[in-house]
Amino acid sequence: MDVEADICIVSEGSYPYNSGGVAEWVHKLVQEHQERTFHILTLMPPRPDLTFRYRFPKNVVGHTVYIVQDLPVGAHASKAPKEIWKIIGPAFKGLISSKTFNDFVPLFDFFKRHRKILGKRILSESMDAWDFILELYNEKLPSGPFKAYFGTAFTLGLSLFSVVLPELPNAKLFHGVCTGYAGFMLHRAKIEKGVPCILTEHGIYSNERRIEIAMATWIAEVGSLDLALEDKKKTLKDFWLNAFFSFAYACYTSCDEIISTFDGNQDIQIEGGADPRKVRTIVHGISLEKYKTLQLIRKKHPPTIAFIGRVVPIKDVKTFIRACSIVKQHMPEVRLYALGPTEEDPEYFQECQELVALLGLADQLKFLGRVNLEEYFAEIDLIVFTSISEAQPLVILEMGAIGIPFVATNVGACQQLLNGSIDESPPLGAGGIVTPLVNPEATADAIMRMLSDHEFYQKCSETIAKRIQTYYSFEQQHIEYRKLYKKYLR
Repeated sequence: MDVEADICIVSEGSYPYNSGGVAEWVHKLVQEHQERTFHILTLMPPRPDLTFRYRFPKNVVGHTVYIVQDLPVGAHASKAPKEIWKIIGPAFKGLISSKTFNDFVPLFDFFKRHRKILGKRILSESMDAWDFILELYNEKLPSGPFKAYFGTAFTLGLSLFSVVLPELPNAKLFHGVCTGYAGFMLHRAKIEKGVPCILTEHGIYSNERRIEIAMATWIAEVGSLDLALEDKKKTLKDFWLNAFFSFAYACYTSCDEIISTFDGNQDIQIEGGADPRKVRTIVHGISLEKYKTLQLIRKKHPPTIAFIGRVVPIKDVKTFIRACSIVKQHMPEVRLYALGPTEEDPEYFQECQELVALLGLADQLKFLGRVNLEEYFAEIDLIVFTSISEAQPLVILEMGAIGIPFVATNVGACQQLLNGSIDESPPLGAGGIVTPLVNPEATADAIMRMLSDHEFYQKCSETIAKRIQTYYSFEQQHIEYRKLYKKYLR
């Protein structure tokens, strides 16, 4: 049995294996709270890269990894308890049919009692599993393409079983950094262990999955071929969406505290099932002394624009590329960088490279992958942020604190970071330009204004630095988390 930690941090697809804003936040949280012990529970996708990007601080006393969709072999199918599909069936049907399903208690109890024998041979390879998939097909998608249906049902089943089967770590409090599979662990912890649970939602996970699923080409957009107007059947994308909304709902209803990084996310959380009395905002902060020092270091260089972030569809890198193409026609001397991981979605990265070549930018726009951003601070004039879903981007805090303005889409806290909150007193003004989503022309216009209007640029530079340094202190953020931990860990 593992050592009981004070806090189990539950991350999904990030810490300690992937760098980025959420992973960096987790690492600094653990470092800051040396008086507490932590267990890190990491959920990773199939075929993960398990290369550590972070070295655990000394107060991390345990680390557990769940690979989503990965199951042990388990006992032979003949050993399966007779009631198994009577337990699994209602839970699985509810998960894919309702956005507010959270009746998982029978499933948790059953898996806990039979954990030693359950695995692939019983849950996904047996004749009883096949019969259940056929029954579900006839009920939910009769006459639809069976191959597409089977892939969806099989994968969703593996996903669910893989996050219910493993034993949870021992901790006095569970703290998740998103809903989804990680949030579902908070629901398990509340039901199985009765411990307090805290959620810090960096972005609205269910909304981000909705965007990704809407854009996905790997999920066939099929429903029933029955043309009856009444009793319209669900599509396969609905199955995935309902599952993620149900996971979020279960998480929200289990949490004692539901934290967002800016006020604009609270209405979405409440709509998803969060109790308004449990919702609050704690903004991210940064170490201001470090960035005040960096602000003084600048190098002479050509006008330089950078995209900073993961090269994935939700960051809409293609809008950045198209905007750069427009800017290049008017400002041929401009230098272009794309800084951030490229391996998360190889197909999308390839499409971005092809677009760069098509637009004649191959000699100007370079994807540099993972870099030490501090090495580039001194020679970047403007950050362009084209994401279609965000919360409170860490990169705006870091780069803004040293006086680098932004052109950013109107998502998450970007409007608040660049133009100030409603109650900012006195109002500081603009620290950049906010643009519409998926709009290369507006993005290009904003870039060219920033780089050609030197008086406006200087004002934005001074304003963004002052705003971040005034309102986004790392120390204040962790005073709030220290109070929160003390409340539940007496």
